[in-house]
Amino acid sequence: MSLTAVVQAGAGSYVHWGWFSISLTNLLIIAAMLVVFVLALVVPFGHGGGSGPASDGRQDDADRS
Repeated sequence: MSLTAVVQAGAGSYVHWGWFSISLTNLLIIAAMLVVFVLALVVPFGHGGGSGPASDGRQDDADRS
């Protein structure tokens, strides 16, 4: 099957909603991106096991007495 046969196989499916029209493939990609975005907001990031910021040996001004 050549590339031209694949291109000419069909024009694709479109979703029409009033004046708004979008291809089904683009709609599915946008929906998947929204799902990934919401998961990035909801799923907590893993912590490295430490109970605070990494210490590099320096002291803050408040810690010096």
